[in-house]
Amino acid sequence: MTTITSLHQSCKCARCGEWLIAPERSIYVSEEQVSNFWVCPKCGNEFETSIYLSENVPLTFEVVDSFLPTLLVA
Repeated sequence: MTTITSLHQSCKCARCGEWLIAPERSIYVSEEQVSNFWVCPKCGNEFETSIYLSENVPLTFEVVDSFLPTLLVA
C-alpha cells in the first residue's frame, strides 16, 4: 500500500522567490507519483513539481481522516 510520508505542499517560485501555498492543479500519475502544476501570482511563472510517495510509513486512519475528510450529504 502506498503511504503519505510528507504532506508539505508549499513551494517557492524559482523566478522571483515568492512562496506559493497550493498548486494550481494536481494530477495523479501513479501509486507512487503526484504531479503539481504551479503558477506564481507575482511574476506569472508556470512550473511543475512531482511528489514521490513511498511505502515506508503506514497510512493510518488519522492521516486519511485529517486530509480526506468524510463528505456529508444531506
